[in-house]
Amino acid sequence: MLTIEEQERQAYASGDTALAAALARVIDLENQACELRAVIRDAVDLIDQDKTDTHVSWHQRATAALED
Repeated sequence: MLTIEEQERQAYASGDTALAAALARVIDLENQACELRAVIRDAVDLIDQDKTDTHVSWHQRATAALED
């Protein structure tokens, strides 16, 4: 099975610019998701679970996001 990057290159090579553009967008969104996971991972350490219910909620949400 081809990677998304390989499919994108193949689409450009075959002249299917619409598909290539869509695949490029998917690649961009995957990269953005990785960056956001890294931000969340860093933020989890800054959240003090013992302070308030709000902090606990944020910590639980951040932890859940990292599990996805």
